[in-house]
Formats: sequence, C-alpha cells, structure tokens
Amino acid sequence: MIKNSLTENRDNLEAGTTLMQMIEGNLDMKQWGFYLTFTDFIKASNLVAIYDSEWCRISFMFFRQRMAQDDELTIEYGRLHALNDQPYMEWQGEKCHCWHNIIDPLRFLDGLSPLEAVQQAKIKKQSPPVVENYRQSGFGKRLFDEYPPKSSIVMHSVLWEHYGERLFELFDLRRPNLWEKYRRFIKEYYGLPGMKTSYGPPYENVC
Repeated sequence: MIKNSLTENRDNLEAGTTLMQMIEGNLDMKQWGFYLTFTDFIKASNLVAIYDSEWCRISFMFFRQRMAQDDELTIEYGRLHALNDQPYMEWQGEKCHCWHNIIDPLRFLDGLSPLEAVQQAKIKKQSPPVVENYRQSGFGKRLFDEYPPKSSIVMHSVLWEHYGERLFELFDLRRPNLWEKYRRFIKEYYGLPGMKTSYGPPYENVC
C-alpha cells in the first residue's frame, strides 16, 4: 500500500512538473514577473498551478481525459485577492466571481460598447479579433491538432504580446477606477437580452 501511494504521488508530481514545463516553455513568465505561488497536484488527472505578479494572478487548471486530444486546460485571470481553490469570494458584502475567463476583458480592452460586445458574441458568434486570428491561422490550427492544452497556452502568449501591460493592469488592485469601468461594462453587457447567468453569482458581480 505504501509503495503504491508513493508511486501515485511521484506520478502526480511528474504530471505537475510536465504541466509547468509546458506553461513556462510557451509563456515568458519571467519577462512579465510571474512566479509560481500555488500548486495542487494531488490527482494527476486534475492539476492546478497558479502564478502571481505585481499585477494579477493566473490560474492553469488541467483536466486529463481518456484521449489526449480531449485533454482540457482552463486559463483564468484573477486579482491578487483571488482565492487559490474557490471561483467565488465575498467582496464588499457580495458574493462575486474572483477568477475570470479572458474573453470578456478582451472585449472591454478592445473598446467595444456593451451592445457591440453582445453583437460580437451572440450575433456574429465570434471571439475578439486577436483570438479569432490565432485560432484560424495555420499555426493555431496546427497546434490545436497537436495538443489543445498547448494551443491554449500559446494563444495567451499571443495575447500578452498583443495587449502588453494593458491586459494585466485591468486586474491590478492599484487601478480601482479602471476595474470599476470594467465592472460597469460587464453589468450592462450581461443586462442586455440573451446574456444570462447559468450558475453562481450574477456575472456582473466581479471582483
């Protein structure tokens, strides 16, 4: 029993190390001042690595499936108060989302109005242009065919190069006025027809 447990732990650590190598081999974490602050490698099929910088946090959640092509990697951004192991937290008396998919922030950074953002998402059924261009490029398609999690990481490298510090500053606790503008954008965006909360706190409750 002890031998089996040690073997399992070793395999988990190896899987976690492989995940970090994939992250750090395709994202210039040092250039942007990101350093590893949290890991959860208890299960080799469900790995978490979180990196922090002076601006924000980035969470990588890996889910292994039966087929490698179906493996999933969720990449989310949080402000420095975001919790390691919970998607929601209490903030200023409200339960709110503390981890964020990058697509809505990109629409805000692209200068879209809430109505334009809904038209892009619901009518045109498109992601922000930089994401669409990557996914439709020969390079993006080839990486996705090779291994979807790696493709996701490389896409965020493209986002970092395109938006630079603007991307990270949005989540910076030192920029409360900028975050308040984003919060108002999100509130109006999800208040328009067709945009509903499926679970958890209302989408406009972001912190």
